[in-house]
Amino acid sequence: MTEQLLRLDSNASTLLIEVNAEAPVIRYWGARLNADPAPGLWGPALPQAGQDEVRPLSIASTLADGTFLEPALRAHFQGAGWAPQWRVQNVRQNSNQIGFDLLSSDQRYRLRWQVTLDTSTDVLAFDVTIENQSDRHLALEQWLTTLPLPRSFGEMLGFTGRWVQEFQPNRQALPIGSLEFTNLKGRTSHDHFPGVLVGETGFGAQRGEVFAFHLGWSGNHRLRLERSQSGLTQFQAGAHLLPGEIDLEPGEDFTAPTLFATRSASGFNTIGHNFQRFVRQQLLRWPEQKPRPVHINTWEAIYFDHTQKALDDLASAATEVGAERYVLDDGWFQGRRNDRAGLGDWTVDTQVYPEKLHPLAATLNQQGLEFGLWVEPEMVNPDSNLYRAHPEWALAIEGQHQPLARQQRVLDLTRPEVEAWLFEHLDALLKEYPITYLKWDMNRDLVQAANQTGRAATHKQTLALYRLLTRIRNAHPGVEIESCASGGARMDYGILKHTHRFWLSDCNDAHERQQMQQWASLFFPAEVLGSHIGPLSSHTTGRMHSLATRAGTALFGHMGIEWDVRQLTANERKELRHFIQLHKEWRDLIHSGVRSQLNADDPNQIAFQILPESDSDEDRHLVSVFQRQAPQLALPGVLKLTGLEATKLYRLVRLIEPDKTGHLMKAKPAWINNDTAYSGDSLMKVGLPLPVMDPDTLLVFSLVPDKE
Repeated sequence: MTEQLLRLDSNASTLLIEVNAEAPVIRYWGARLNADPAPGLWGPALPQAGQDEVRPLSIASTLADGTFLEPALRAHFQGAGWAPQWRVQNVRQNSNQIGFDLLSSDQRYRLRWQVTLDTSTDVLAFDVTIENQSDRHLALEQWLTTLPLPRSFGEMLGFTGRWVQEFQPNRQALPIGSLEFTNLKGRTSHDHFPGVLVGETGFGAQRGEVFAFHLGWSGNHRLRLERSQSGLTQFQAGAHLLPGEIDLEPGEDFTAPTLFATRSASGFNTIGHNFQRFVRQQLLRWPEQKPRPVHINTWEAIYFDHTQKALDDLASAATEVGAERYVLDDGWFQGRRNDRAGLGDWTVDTQVYPEKLHPLAATLNQQGLEFGLWVEPEMVNPDSNLYRAHPEWALAIEGQHQPLARQQRVLDLTRPEVEAWLFEHLDALLKEYPITYLKWDMNRDLVQAANQTGRAATHKQTLALYRLLTRIRNAHPGVEIESCASGGARMDYGILKHTHRFWLSDCNDAHERQQMQQWASLFFPAEVLGSHIGPLSSHTTGRMHSLATRAGTALFGHMGIEWDVRQLTANERKELRHFIQLHKEWRDLIHSGVRSQLNADDPNQIAFQILPESDSDEDRHLVSVFQRQAPQLALPGVLKLTGLEATKLYRLVRLIEPDKTGHLMKAKPAWINNDTAYSGDSLMKVGLPLPVMDPDTLLVFSLVPDKE
């Protein structure tokens, strides 16, 4: 085959792939090129004491390549065929897509590799399918979609966490060797979010070349960064396969999770802009185009103490403060008086609800509230009618002890009878009641997740979940679904194709939420990040925050209330109603604009700006500054804004600011108390001097073009 160079172009980037008779090679991914480089630029030096030819990193690396890096493919036919070499069989290209069919030289493997460029957002999607072309059983141990990284990249930024503390940044230097982040928990996990940024050492929000990757997969996964002594550097991502989990019979194939990627020449704000836009344009499918309704969730208001009067009174109080959707959380179904029983019995408990949920539905209709319902379909309590009838429906290795988690076990969704049973019960609920929203929870990790034959089933369990969600959405296209998993343990583009919202964390503490929301926004737009106003004292941390801080934090997500609003004082009710109305006034911008991190001089501040999309929202902006800890210095410095028109004048309007400031400042910065309009150029280059703020306080202001 004659060598050729294929390219995909967006406004900002070019991807070049060299094709010859063997496996293609990604030669370049960077700033847009005016012309193709001469082939001589691909020929590196040949060092002594090594092989007599340089092997580039291909799109389908194997143990035959001699790069001495971790291969993309690990597989074998009963010990044979473990180091295949490829031949290109077919090349496909159009304006936004390049694809190849590769056949191993022994003709036992066929690999279909494809990259698709979304030109409007500069996001690449890599898809791979591996087929067993032989007449023998193929044991597939690993497929990691593999991409080269520039030698100049020296640092990565990933995200770890735990329950009630998701999206914690983890920045590390790239070693000679490997960094690996492996998730074995059966869901996306709190521990290792499947997304990472890699770039020039010291890259930040507004500086440095950066690549970003996200694996759209809701089960076990591996992310790897590796650099060899030769200087070859690669990123790899894929589903983590348990022993014997993927065995392909002749003619069968395996489709890898999609790997998404984007790049920036000027820091990770552009990464966030690209991914936020991509999610909106390519992944989200709303039942109808309308503002995202403000939630009231019953959990932290009543827990398991369900009575008709309590639920009705909560609905009335919620309407009064401006809520638009009412989500009945855990405790409504048969035998569910605590968290130790009932999961699996998805019928209304008539001992608590003699007329089932019809009176509540009538109340919500009267109050003008949408009806949402909490479910946890993948789980079963041993103390349930379902488990007593079908203990064999739980994932388990026969004869072995399996630990419970929250007194729960996991149903085997790969069994057709389990999927049918769950669909039947969920379908019945959605037909009987005017439910427009399901809060779909998943509260435990998977351990010994074996199917009825004893084989590992975590990968197929994830695919079965996707099938069940697809079936429900097809049957009830008007119903929205939230992905909740002990908070943010199942947040990724794979599950988002089937849902509409994430519960970012079970922690509503504004101090913690500010950091979580800042980093989650690199991958997700605000309208899919559930953020609720909790009570004065946080349920999970015990911290106390003013309502302004709590509401000002929830303002920048999909707002909700996780608070017993029946108990509010008149002043609290008035104040809460004000903040909910403020969210409604600005949610069109928050849920359509892009979020950019701002570089505050004080390292103890979290600052960001919501920028409108082009030709939308009349160039209005929102800015938030959160003082996470006491100011480092007596004066916090200035805040330089971004994305403004240099010659346009903007007026600044304070929307939220700390009440008590006299103990910190003799005078506030001059701009706060005057009505002067400032040029975009000065706001971006000179910046705004910030007030001195107490820890856990918040300043939010808007910028609106001057009409005078």
